[in-house]
Amino acid sequence: MDKKCRDCGLEGEVEKLKEENESLKEDLQKLRLELYGLKASRKRKRDSAEAQSKPQAKKLGPPKGHIGTSRTKPERADRKMVLRLGSCPHCSGNIKPLKPRYRYAEELVPAELLATEYEINQYYCRTCKKVVYPEVPELIDNCHFGVRFLLYITYLRYVMNLPYNKMAKLLNDTYQAGVSEGTLVSYIKKAAGIFGPKYERIKRQMKEMDNCHYDDTGQRIDGENRWLWVFINKEAVLYHTAKGRSKKVVVEILGEDYDGVTVQDFYPSFDGAPGRKQKCWSHIIRAARDLAEKKQPPPMAKEFHEGLQEIYHEAKECEKGLRTHGLRKKAHRRFVKRLKAFAKMDWEHCDLKRLGKRALKYRYEMFTFLLVAGVEPTNNAAERALRPCVRQRKISGCHRTLEGAENRDVLMSVMGTMTLQGEDFLEAGKEYVLSARA
Repeated sequence: MDKKCRDCGLEGEVEKLKEENESLKEDLQKLRLELYGLKASRKRKRDSAEAQSKPQAKKLGPPKGHIGTSRTKPERADRKMVLRLGSCPHCSGNIKPLKPRYRYAEELVPAELLATEYEINQYYCRTCKKVVYPEVPELIDNCHFGVRFLLYITYLRYVMNLPYNKMAKLLNDTYQAGVSEGTLVSYIKKAAGIFGPKYERIKRQMKEMDNCHYDDTGQRIDGENRWLWVFINKEAVLYHTAKGRSKKVVVEILGEDYDGVTVQDFYPSFDGAPGRKQKCWSHIIRAARDLAEKKQPPPMAKEFHEGLQEIYHEAKECEKGLRTHGLRKKAHRRFVKRLKAFAKMDWEHCDLKRLGKRALKYRYEMFTFLLVAGVEPTNNAAERALRPCVRQRKISGCHRTLEGAENRDVLMSVMGTMTLQGEDFLEAGKEYVLSARA
């Protein structure tokens, strides 16, 4: 046998040994997963040719069997127009009337700025020797614009996230209001002052709630780093600007003796904050998913991600059937033990070991939602509440003054709380402003 044949034979043996080694690794991983009660990865490995091929594009449009929808007929018709023909428009022949058909069209009415002149009759009181006169309705102090204007620019600023220059242009182009950016800033300050007492009531209510989600994000105020916090539950939302992101802020808002359940992420400073804790499952699952979806994922990353998801989804399904505290404690112990076994598996990559240590450290606090009814296992509520502020920061940039940031906190807290309680800010806000003015 010549040298070339021997080399070919050795290469074949090496390839065969590699295939056997990969097969043994897969069998070993399956045994590990079965030992801890987990399922094998549902994602099959693709061969090199399939991995290099581009995925087939999805078909555009609605899915098959989708029931189409259309705009409903208006509840009322503000005007009615009757369209008739005297002869055929094609051949000018005689035509016979048939049953009419109806079509509805809606159009925007040109906006107008309503200017009101108040004739204020004055009187002299012979008893107290003073000049008296009636108060002007729906006006605040000596403001030129009314309550609806005040609420509308607050809506444009903190719901539509418009910067002041765009707000001024919109009002001047649409209503010919003739306002400047400085005018809008002064009215926003006025609105924050009016809704300030309601903001303080929301802050006091947070200490009395049974559970609360909180999170934070960075912001710049007058060129310095600050943190915007949000505290939210099903009844109220509170925004708060602070110098740091330590547990001191949580103590300031919720109090040292808070005994409700708080939902938060894995930031270490939150460990010493008051209240029972539920750690966010979305954060750790998202971190595992990012590892599994890398171009070259670490070994066993897919199994780690799917193992976490499996434990989480089964715990959520289990929670639906828990009716007594005894059943809740039993389910809590069972899932804590299961997560502990999963986290202590022999994960090869350092990133997987890091996530496993995190799950092991917080295993009791990751299943608080099994012990306490009504607690969410994720902190998505707080993250969604922060998104409008992040969008506003990207559009308008940082706040130039601390007062501007605090005005934002007041108005967004009031508007968010009204939304959670099913109230319309433009209507409920008007009632509040007039009652506060009285």
